[in-house]
Amino acid sequence: MTKAELTKKIEELERLEKTADKAQQEYEAEPENVEKERAFDSAYKKEFSAYISAAKELERLSGGKINFCTAKKLIQTRRSELIELLKAL
Repeated sequence: MTKAELTKKIEELERLEKTADKAQQEYEAEPENVEKERAFDSAYKKEFSAYISAAKELERLSGGKINFCTAKKLIQTRRSELIELLKAL
């Protein structure tokens, strides 16, 4: 995977986060609704999978200089700077 592909993956993660947040709000509004619960579970699983995948790829692209835990932290706390850096390289 290239830096451009990782950037797209992180941008996709942002889209999945918004989808999961919306599904969570809908589920919290109707906690007895089984379909809302399933939709939230599915959305969260997709979001989490994308997050882990992006972190693993960042670790791989750095040649291990950024470890998995640090990669996760960067994606969570320094995402905009990370995207800018990837685009500049």
